[in-house]
Amino acid sequence: MWNEVLRLHQQETPKCTGLLSWDLASEERRGLGSRMGLRCTKCTYSSRRYNLYEEVDTKSPGRKAAKINYGLQVGLSQTPVGNDGMRKILLCTNTPPPARRSLQKASNKVLPLIQNINEADMSDRCRRLVDVNTLRGNESPHAIPVQCDGMYNNPLYSGVGETPFQPATQTVYSFAENVTSKHQIIKMVTKNKICSKHGHLLDEGSRDHQCNPGVCGANLPMHHTIGDEFTWAREGMAELLCEDGLEVREVTTDPDSSAGRAADSLYKDGLLENKPCHYIDTRHLSESIRKAIKRDQKLLEIMPKRTKAEKTKLLHNFALDAVDRCTAEINQAHALYAGDADKIKNKLSYTKHAVVKCYTGDHALCKKHSLVCKGRVNNNWVRKSSYLGQNFSIPSSDENETMLHACFSKRLSPAVLDKTIKNSNSQKVESFNRTLRRSLPRNVTFTRNFAGRAHSAAHSCNNGPGSSLRGLCAGVGASIPSGGQVDQTLDKIQTDYELNKSYQKSLSYKAKRVTKRKKMYKLYEKHQEEIKYKKNMMLTESRARSCKKTHTEHNYSKPDQ
Repeated sequence: MWNEVLRLHQQETPKCTGLLSWDLASEERRGLGSRMGLRCTKCTYSSRRYNLYEEVDTKSPGRKAAKINYGLQVGLSQTPVGNDGMRKILLCTNTPPPARRSLQKASNKVLPLIQNINEADMSDRCRRLVDVNTLRGNESPHAIPVQCDGMYNNPLYSGVGETPFQPATQTVYSFAENVTSKHQIIKMVTKNKICSKHGHLLDEGSRDHQCNPGVCGANLPMHHTIGDEFTWAREGMAELLCEDGLEVREVTTDPDSSAGRAADSLYKDGLLENKPCHYIDTRHLSESIRKAIKRDQKLLEIMPKRTKAEKTKLLHNFALDAVDRCTAEINQAHALYAGDADKIKNKLSYTKHAVVKCYTGDHALCKKHSLVCKGRVNNNWVRKSSYLGQNFSIPSSDENETMLHACFSKRLSPAVLDKTIKNSNSQKVESFNRTLRRSLPRNVTFTRNFAGRAHSAAHSCNNGPGSSLRGLCAGVGASIPSGGQVDQTLDKIQTDYELNKSYQKSLSYKAKRVTKRKKMYKLYEKHQEEIKYKKNMMLTESRARSCKKTHTEHNYSKPDQ
C-alpha cells in the first residue's frame, strides 16, 4: 500500500513535498479489521481505501470476510465470553468494538464450520479405533465399549411440576470410547428447544418447530421431554453404527441412566449383532454407597466415640475410608489377575471378611487375603488412613461384624461386582461436561450457535487447547502463520497442557495429594469449623423470640398471670 501510494502521489503531484499520513476520516470498520487510505499533509491528494487485514479465501461471490473476525469467533467458542462480553472487553481497552450485528453474523458463519470440522475429526478417530482393535487381534474390530452421559443447561429437578415443562432447554449427550487410555469423545447428540426467532412461542397451534435450520438452532419441540436420555443415547448409538460403522458392545453409565436400555432396544430391533453389556460407573456407585453409610443409624451407634456429634463426624470419615478401601482392593485385584472376572470375584469374597476384621482391630486375615493392608500392628490400612485415627477400632462382636458385612457387601458382593467387573467409569464424559461449561456457561444462553460451541469444546478436549485452536482457525480459513510468535505461544500452551496431564497421573502427584489430605484432616481436628451461616437465620430468630417464654428461678413462687 505504501509503495503504491508513494508512487501515485509523485506521479500526480511531482512538486509536492508533503508527507503521507493516515486518512482517519475515510476509515471503514469491518469487525476488528478496518479499511483506510492515505492523504497528503500539504496537497489535496488522498488515496483509495486498502484492506488492513487478510481476507478469508472463499469460493462464494461477494465481499470476503476478515480472518481476524473469524479467528475471534474461534477463540470465543472456547471461552464463556459471548459477543456482548467481548464488546465490553474491547471498550475497556479504549478500542472501538465491532457492532453486535457484525459479531453475530460472523458467529453464524464460523460456528457451523466448527461443527463440521469436529464431526469429521470424530469420524477419523472412529476409524482409528477400528485399526487399533485390528492390531490387537480382536475378532470384531468394529465392536467397541463406550461411556456416555448427558449435560443440561439447567438442573432437571428444579421446578418440575411447578413450571411449564422441565427447566432445562438445551442438552448435550456425549459418548467416549473405552478402547484406549485417552477415552476420546467420538459422538455427540445436541438438542436445543430455544428458537432464536422465537418460533416456539409464535406457533402456538403447531406441535413441531417450523424454522429453517439455516437461521435457527432449535431442533427439538418445546413439548418434548428434554431429559429423555433413552432417546438421545439410542440416537447416538445408531449414528455410530450407520455413519461410522461402530457397534456398541459395552456401555458404562451412572446408575440413573437409560443408555443400557437404549442399547438393548437396538439389539432387539436387529441393528446390533450381539447383546450389549451394561456396566455401572464405579465412581458414582462408590459415592452412592458413601452416602448410604453416612445415613446408617445402626453404624452410627457402634462408632467408638462418646457424643453423638463426635460419632456423626467419625461415621462420615468412616464412610469415606470404607469406600476408598473397597476401591483400592478392587483395583489391586484387577491388576493382579489381569481382569479375570472369576478370579477377581473369588479373591474379593475372602477379602471382604478380612476388611471387616481389619476395622475391628484384628489384622490377621489381612496378611492372607487383603491386597492393600500389610496386616501388621504398626503397618496396616487403618493406621495409615487419612480419615480415621491411628487407634480407630470398632468393638468386636457378632452383631457389629454382621452390620459391617452388610456395609461392605454393597460394593464387594458378587452381584455388584458383576455390574462393575470391567472396573470402568464415566469420568471422561464427566470431565468433558466441565469443559462444556467453559463454552456453554449457565449464565449465558446461546440459542443460535449452541451446537457449534459444544463441538468446539469437544474438539478442544480431544486435541488439546493449543492444537485445537490452530486446527480450527485453519479449518475456518483464518490459519495462523507457522513460526510466528502466536504459533510458538500455541505450542507452549499445548506442551504445558500435556505435561500437566502426565504429571497428574504420576505417583509423586498422587502421593502429594494423600499427604495434603492427611494434613487437612489433622488441621480440621485441631481447629473445628464453626457454623456462621444459616438459611433463613433472621426468620428463625424472630420466631424463636416470639415463642420464647419468660422463666423465673422458682416458677412456683407466684402463679401465672
